[in-house]
Amino acid sequence: MPLDLGVFYQIDHRLIALGMVAVLLAAGEIGYRLGEARIDAPDSVRSLMSGTGAATLGLLGLLLGFALSMAIARWDIRRDVIVDESNAIGTLSLRAGLLEEPLRGELREALREYTDARITLGGSRSEPEALRAARLESEALHTRIWSVVERANQPTTLNATLSSVISAANELIDLHELRLASVENRLPAALFLMLLAVAALAIAFLAWSFGAASHRGRTPMLLLALLVGAVLLLIMDVNRPQRGRIEVGVAPLERVEESLPRPTP
Repeated sequence: MPLDLGVFYQIDHRLIALGMVAVLLAAGEIGYRLGEARIDAPDSVRSLMSGTGAATLGLLGLLLGFALSMAIARWDIRRDVIVDESNAIGTLSLRAGLLEEPLRGELREALREYTDARITLGGSRSEPEALRAARLESEALHTRIWSVVERANQPTTLNATLSSVISAANELIDLHELRLASVENRLPAALFLMLLAVAALAIAFLAWSFGAASHRGRTPMLLLALLVGAVLLLIMDVNRPQRGRIEVGVAPLERVEESLPRPTP
């Protein structure tokens, strides 16, 4: 099973960040002890190791910046899809008013249920079964919505009215798969492994310099490891819309649900 989908994204990102910090601390401790063993190393070697650590740390900062920007870009796409979906629901509800009863009421009732399912889809965090149930309900409502559109194809319905309803329904159905794809569009696990490897090397080189220079304090290495771990945790949180604490939110869908016309008694 691939690492990206089979294992990595089934583990709590906080545990992954904790494991990464442990690896970084271990790398710092190993580098520090190796540096202590070479306390008599010439100044040229010390300068080389210190410079290599600084260069590696600069490369790490660049990679972390790119990774964070990529995660935020995916987060923005997920938010834009929800806004587009809300607009599509509102548009189809308005165009349903062009149809005669009972098709108008049936279509708007299906849209209310569909909006509820889409809100549930966004709120089913860390619940695969709830996510699957909301997806299946949405797909079933697609059939129901399209059935109303098919029955609207009557001689009494104007071609312009029917065309506008069909285009709105098509857009609504197409956004379903786009939203699912946006949820699954995550950074590859190999990227986080590479970030961890570069961070471990940078900390190990710097710790070697500290050890070789007979600096007793390990506090800078600890703080650096915690800082890198915090940035990695932030990237993973933004990268996991269904599990992280930084949510995309479904406020646009909740607003459009409130604006949908209610059935007349």
